[in-house]
Amino acid sequence: MPNRKIYTNTLAQIAGKIITALISIFLIKVLTGYLDVAGYGLYSKIYNYLSIFAVIADMWLYTITVRELTKYADDPKMVAKISGNILSLRTLSGVLIVILSLSIAPFLSGYNSMMALVGIFIVSLFTLMGLINSSLMSYLQATLHTEFSLIANTCGKMLTFGMILLFAGLLFPRSTTGDLHIFTLVMLAWLAGNIMMTWLTWWYASRYHKIRFAWDKKYILHILYISLPYWLALFLGVIFFKVDVILLSLLEDPAIADTSIALYALPMKIVEVGMMYGTIFLNSLLPVLTTAIEKKDTSKIHSLTGKWFELLFWFGLAIAVFWFIYTPEIIRIISTPEFVSTAIFGYTSMEAMRIVIWIFLFYFISSLSMYILIARGEQSRMMWINAIIALLNIIGNLVFIPMYSFIGSAWVTLVTQILLMMITWWYVRDTIQYKKSIIFASIMSIVAIIGIYVAIFSGKFIGVWDGIISILLRLSIAGIIFWSCYLGWWWIIRKKIL
Repeated sequence: MPNRKIYTNTLAQIAGKIITALISIFLIKVLTGYLDVAGYGLYSKIYNYLSIFAVIADMWLYTITVRELTKYADDPKMVAKISGNILSLRTLSGVLIVILSLSIAPFLSGYNSMMALVGIFIVSLFTLMGLINSSLMSYLQATLHTEFSLIANTCGKMLTFGMILLFAGLLFPRSTTGDLHIFTLVMLAWLAGNIMMTWLTWWYASRYHKIRFAWDKKYILHILYISLPYWLALFLGVIFFKVDVILLSLLEDPAIADTSIALYALPMKIVEVGMMYGTIFLNSLLPVLTTAIEKKDTSKIHSLTGKWFELLFWFGLAIAVFWFIYTPEIIRIISTPEFVSTAIFGYTSMEAMRIVIWIFLFYFISSLSMYILIARGEQSRMMWINAIIALLNIIGNLVFIPMYSFIGSAWVTLVTQILLMMITWWYVRDTIQYKKSIIFASIMSIVAIIGIYVAIFSGKFIGVWDGIISILLRLSIAGIIFWSCYLGWWWIIRKKIL
């Protein structure tokens, strides 16, 4: 597969994600005002609850399908067989999670209210839509036709955003509408957006091959067998990221549980939006890296993994540094003043943000290691690695939530993410050029520390300008430092000094 096609598809996905991420940020601003702090906490709690069921239904079939379709790219009959069976399997699993999630919720404290049950039902429906959409996208990803995702995702998000704006600002303002109706309207807006996105993806994919449901029992059992290790690894990974909100809802005093979740969910939502960018890069890398590993092309393997490591490390570090410096300003911009002033045990969303924002960096690097393991067919290692990390995360939350509330969860999530990165990096150290990567990471980390101090202290000298001008000036100073050192690194590589 030509690198140009990989870069084109990656850039198209990035452009789409940037647009949808911006829409998501504006949505946070609207939702935190329309739902209030406790309402946003319930909203976040339901999403975390359903995400666990979504992983059960997903079974890691997206990544497996991309790999399988890549192997049989020149066999149209096999491509049709794989696509049809995966579509049927994921649709069936999506229907089952609707039933399962609603069956369990009435027995869980905090999830058995009428408002929560209505939200769970609607979210489970657009989770079903997401599974169908993902089945179609796996085909487009394998054949490098993902550029249309920019349009489909943007249209879906814009429809949701437009409906919520219409409800909040014109048809059903908060002052005249009850909490249950507001909550239901928000969830219906998300369902409408997901339906549109799925329909557009279906239409586009049908231009390249005939979309149909199929059920080959032998192949279904085969795909389930090879996906089981990946599914267990993914499930444990999601438990690692989502169990904190579940435990907060169960361990916190019911009087403050939803507020506590909201203060924690806001920064974690930002992290969640940003984390998808690493996945975009890596989904584009997987087909070509798998081919290089199968051909035992060591030179190309080192070249691919080295470049992607540097890109992901620099990207994750830049995001973390930026958000760390401007946390107070960003929270005020993307949410309401209540998220800055409301405190649980003396902590607000700002303290949580400055902790969890560093997850970006360590998540990107651990994800690269995970995808290398997938390309090498070593998914069994992912199972026990994620099992250990998930167990440590659960134990940590059980210990620290009662003492420190959501700030305890923030620290536990960050520390366990660092441990995950260290363990996975150890197993792929022979695939990535170890020495060069360590030197690059060390240089950029030093640059980040300098950039943080320069940006903070420069604020004292440009304090005569307030607001956005001050932010832009300090950002420009830090940016010059970052880019100078990054370009200097590439000069060193070209001159073969290292």
